[in-house]
Amino acid sequence: MITYSNLKAHVNEDSLQIRSSDVHNYHLDALKENDQLSKQTYGVVKECPFAELQYFDVTRAFPPDLMHDFLEGIIPIVVCKVITALHQLKIVTLNDINSELEAFTFGKNDRGHIPQTLPQSVLKRKLTGSAAQNLCLFRILPFLIGHYIPEGEIHWDIYLKCREIGDLILSPCIRKSIIPVLSFQIGEFLSSFQTVFPNTFTPKLHSHIHYPRLMLEFGPLKHLWCMRFEGKHQYFKRLSHNTCNFKNLCYTLSKRHQLRQCWELTSLDILHQRSYTEGERQVPFRSLPFDIQEGIALKSEVEDISKEEKVGIVSSLLTNNIKYKVGDTIIIDVVEEDIPIFMKLEKNHTVQGSLAYLWKMTDTQDIQLSLSCLFFGGPEKMGCC
Repeated sequence: MITYSNLKAHVNEDSLQIRSSDVHNYHLDALKENDQLSKQTYGVVKECPFAELQYFDVTRAFPPDLMHDFLEGIIPIVVCKVITALHQLKIVTLNDINSELEAFTFGKNDRGHIPQTLPQSVLKRKLTGSAAQNLCLFRILPFLIGHYIPEGEIHWDIYLKCREIGDLILSPCIRKSIIPVLSFQIGEFLSSFQTVFPNTFTPKLHSHIHYPRLMLEFGPLKHLWCMRFEGKHQYFKRLSHNTCNFKNLCYTLSKRHQLRQCWELTSLDILHQRSYTEGERQVPFRSLPFDIQEGIALKSEVEDISKEEKVGIVSSLLTNNIKYKVGDTIIIDVVEEDIPIFMKLEKNHTVQGSLAYLWKMTDTQDIQLSLSCLFFGGPEKMGCC
């Protein structure tokens, strides 16, 4: 229950009146008495069609959508305002950012949504690109321009505060004890943003303050965003454009979609239950490094492995519906103070039908440690190391 003119005055929920079921029913009753006045006063236009459902509560059944709120609402505002300020202060220019962007090496998980070259419209608070591209740019921005930024730069500090919030609200798993910290960080970010950029404040920035309470109600909000629905919708948008048939578009889309589903479901391995490898080459067992030979002989179920036996070295493999590629880095554990432990996949081997992996442990600075692990199966079997 807040008006647009008072958005800037509140950076947390403590001083706000949250809509409840009883309050909302009162607003609906007021609509029947004076339609126009109630709309302007309470912001309720009409009753939700879903209200006819027995267990539906309009005030508690609509979690926020991080894709539209954060990726397409907050990130473009923060990135554009920060880049514009740094550009005007001549700390880093738009050409510098684009040059760094072109030279940046993207990982395989980001190659499908590499950010576009930033146009001049970015300086006018318009960030082009999809939600996934916005998130990718938001994540890699420190690697692009971090070395240009002087210590204590107040505009860059706004980005860092927003980045800390983004790491928490986009997390697939979060502890309840972190929620108060998130609430404090959001209040600090909104206060700093209003101080540095006093003329820019939108309802989506205000929506930040509700995230801690909503995460307690719904759990991690990333599981409830519209990204996957938009991905499915993209198929229909492409299909409508490619078929060029608009006489009965609904029939066309539903029929083509059903045919595609039938084709996919006829696959004998639709869920990739069987393992397969890519880029395999055969080498004699004796050509492997001695420590790997010992590890394979010790951990495999085969008692005697001939020195002349062929061993497969593969570039990638899929097992248990997970694809592992040489060079991949995964998190295997978290130690005290939430410090992650990383393992980097060095080699994949196939020995008489069994899969063997060679992993090297790395720290957060990507410095390889002396400990290496050789085991059969997948990372879920780390106990074999």
